[in-house]
Amino acid sequence: MMSRDEAQNKILEKANVEISPEMQQALNKPLAHPKGIDKQDTEFLEMVVSKIEKGEIKLFTPGTLLNKAVYENLSETARGKAELDAFNLLSTLREIYKLWQSGQRDSYQIENLVHKIRLTKERLEEIGGDIFII
Repeated sequence: MMSRDEAQNKILEKANVEISPEMQQALNKPLAHPKGIDKQDTEFLEMVVSKIEKGEIKLFTPGTLLNKAVYENLSETARGKAELDAFNLLSTLREIYKLWQSGQRDSYQIENLVHKIRLTKERLEEIGGDIFII
């Protein structure tokens, strides 16, 4: 059996391995989904990207994600929660849009993020009404 020091030395030996830029680029590329993204998620993704590109959703302004007509009728507590939810949703939208812009439109990564945000938005709207414009 290998001692702890021997195991650490083996690990440290591997830490100094040089990776070529080409290999690093290949490793950084998200895996493509062979079947593509679910139809419902694809429609949601295209709608969100369209709103971002039209400027309806500003990726660093959570208020642009809120449906003002519904938001204004909420209690102060519900407004605070909606603002926090918008902030969190917008963080994920930035990740999605970054992948979209880099051409990673059918990767597992974008699929999981889009599916997560769509379900989160639907769950939040079951509780608070049609609070978001997505």
